[in-house]
Amino acid sequence: MDPPRQGIQGTLSLVEALELPHPAAALLRAFILDALDCDLAADYVRSRIGSREEAHRLVSDWIFIVQAISSNGVELEAPDKTAVREIVQRDGNVCCVSGMRGTFRNPLIVAPILPLPADWLKDQHRSVPILSAFFGGPYLDWWLSTIDTPQFISAQSSHWLVRQTVAGALKCGQIRLDRIRSSMVEYRVHPVSITLTDPIQLKGSMALLGDHSRAGIDKVDPRFVGTHARLCKSVQLVNLIKTMAPELHERNHDLLPTAPAATTAPLGCVISRQRPFSLARLFSRPLFFIWRLIPQALRFSAYKKLMRFGNYWYGTTGASGIVTKLPFGLFLKYSANIECVRNEFNALDVVGKNTGVPVPRGLDFASKWIKGNSELLPQGYYRSYMLTSELPGAALSLCMDAISDADYQRIQLQLQAYVSQIRDIPQTVNPDFVICDSRGEACRDPRIGDFTPIGPFKDEAAFSQELRFPDEPSRRGHKIVFTHADLNPRNIIVNQVKDAPGTLHWEVSGIVDWEAAGYYPEYWDCTKSMFEGFRWPRRHNDTMKRVFAKFGDYSAELELETKAWESGDGV
Repeated sequence: MDPPRQGIQGTLSLVEALELPHPAAALLRAFILDALDCDLAADYVRSRIGSREEAHRLVSDWIFIVQAISSNGVELEAPDKTAVREIVQRDGNVCCVSGMRGTFRNPLIVAPILPLPADWLKDQHRSVPILSAFFGGPYLDWWLSTIDTPQFISAQSSHWLVRQTVAGALKCGQIRLDRIRSSMVEYRVHPVSITLTDPIQLKGSMALLGDHSRAGIDKVDPRFVGTHARLCKSVQLVNLIKTMAPELHERNHDLLPTAPAATTAPLGCVISRQRPFSLARLFSRPLFFIWRLIPQALRFSAYKKLMRFGNYWYGTTGASGIVTKLPFGLFLKYSANIECVRNEFNALDVVGKNTGVPVPRGLDFASKWIKGNSELLPQGYYRSYMLTSELPGAALSLCMDAISDADYQRIQLQLQAYVSQIRDIPQTVNPDFVICDSRGEACRDPRIGDFTPIGPFKDEAAFSQELRFPDEPSRRGHKIVFTHADLNPRNIIVNQVKDAPGTLHWEVSGIVDWEAAGYYPEYWDCTKSMFEGFRWPRRHNDTMKRVFAKFGDYSAELELETKAWESGDGV
């Protein structure tokens, strides 16, 4: 995703500068970024946040809008038998979102896409200005007309055939369908969950909401689907606000559902995820010793098939490598850069042996040489698979909006302790070249030429010559320490657990993606944690700055690195 445009980003910065109780800023961010016209929404927000009190009222108004659908919506009249039969026929007797057939435990049901938000019509003085900024005039006019005359809504245009679990996920805002602009019936299916949830099984990433029967049956109205998609994240955030920031609900106390108890997780959340059952933990030593005796070519072939299975059953994650979950507490990662795989496999072993930092256990990797068959790769390359154990929880990037300010402080302290241990790992692999990867070989970092190998280096001065502005004072005089080299929230795993009194809280359960790890100048992890800072809320960026403030003042280094990134370095 590209960074937001300056006008939008400026408004988001103003919102975060107000330091509203979390997750109010996240809710306003969702209002802006999920609007039909982000610039129009940003202008509207800017006009209503002259003070904290005004911002509170704006948040309260948006809660009212969201709750009008998520909690107080008026259910549409249930379709009659003829309409149900036509909807089943139109959707091909499969879940039109997941593409899966129904089962005894997870049957297909005909469900409404959205209830009618009657409160929008009842309180137009409050709803129309904010909805006009979010939807625009024509979209809003359609909604107000639809709410006013529900008898003209056909069951076929407002209902679809979905699995029962999919219907629940849609209601909670955990799945959204984004229409492809060139089509009125093709949609991309995206998970939107902001907390720990079990994945919904999908046959693919596309949904075709057309007439599979070709019998001329009315299709789903894309305006229902589009409204649902734009409100998904806000629905989940509103579910969190009641317990995190009840003062934001003062104007809505009669409209909101009963607050959950302190030990109850938000709707759709897994209350506690303990460390999963792991084949790697039970039988790792004898089983994987025997497994690694099998020729690499056969293991590679097995991993290739397991990757397909995992992608089908669990979906994929990851950026530079494709990562998929496997049964029995295992994960499998694919990469086209064998040196990064070798470095990560070694780094996991180094960190596991020298620290108490929770990391996956590297179990095996297998590679295969692929002959060059194009102008882009005329000399060929290695395909590699790495098998690791699983860590409980999910990426911080997926859960950050569900985490309270108090728990974010807890995460900050944990990260400080873990970073301290990582920095204490001694450099014994290549004493003559102090800056190197975890094996003492060339550094490969996405910050420098997208994993282009450089070094190893005898000192920081030689390393700095590979960077822009190499002769600046902030490019020298640093200790060399072991470094993760990519501490962004996608690589920090968090989990929701219960303490002794039974209260839920969040904590760091692991750090993953060590492919760039090695020995770097001491500022490197700090500045690298800000490399994609435009993607993350100010609260997270400020937390990471406080994590590293314990080890020194790296503000000059961050300022210089930011200048280098803006000038094109690192791409």
